[in-house]
Amino acid sequence: MELYTAFEQAIASTARTVKGVRTDQLAERTPCAEWDVRALLNHLIGTLWLSQALFTDAAPRHPMAPGGLPASDLAGDDPAAAYEEASAAALAAAGSGETLTRLHVTPLGDMPGPALAGFTTLDILVHGWDLAKATGQPAALEASLAGHALDFAQQALTTQETRAGRIGPEVAVAAGAPVTDRLAGFLGRRP
Repeated sequence: MELYTAFEQAIASTARTVKGVRTDQLAERTPCAEWDVRALLNHLIGTLWLSQALFTDAAPRHPMAPGGLPASDLAGDDPAAAYEEASAAALAAAGSGETLTRLHVTPLGDMPGPALAGFTTLDILVHGWDLAKATGQPAALEASLAGHALDFAQQALTTQETRAGRIGPEVAVAAGAPVTDRLAGFLGRRP
């Protein structure tokens, strides 16, 4: 799967879940133990804005550390609209010129475009899964997209240091389980 296509599909997959979040669910717990639904929405929106900045080598509109939360509430009263605006900016940045193939300066050091796209795609996709689980929505991901993300994760997250932060120890999942479950398990989530 091409990098831009995977990024675009991950954003679209998570957008469907974001649109399904009800106001009365914003304080619900998520698979990310420190975050409730509102915090998870803010992380997703902030990640999109951060990716837009990193892809364009510009200062972020809403500064935040990778894997963290923005300083202000980006979800506001209409998380779906905020997600859509950030998505459009991130996709425009990713689709510009050689963005996905050249080197980028990131808070984690210089990173090749394919790695930056892979980490951003993985983050948006798996946190979309977290959001679906937290809000009782269908969590199954499109198989080829989940397979693409799992392949990237298995190559990029090979040490305890690369898994630090929001990625817990791998959870055992049957080899024949759906690829969404294998992705979730690899990333320390219980399918």
